[in-house]
Amino acid sequence: MNADEYQAILEQVNLPGEVKLWPGVYITDVEQFIQSHLTELRFSKNQRQIDLLKMRLDRLLELVRDHQKD
Repeated sequence: MNADEYQAILEQVNLPGEVKLWPGVYITDVEQFIQSHLTELRFSKNQRQIDLLKMRLDRLLELVRDHQKD
């Protein structure tokens, strides 16, 4: 997915204010996390960094979707 695709999906879900991505990895401002990751994803030329950004955004989407199922 590219940044615009992530943004379109994230605009359609209810986002928490905070989230625990993994043990020891806490996001205290989900909106800021998303904006910073989408900006970096749009402009980064480093494939390793792009993969990391996508991994974190994918994990956020997974947690949000799992929470909405409950």
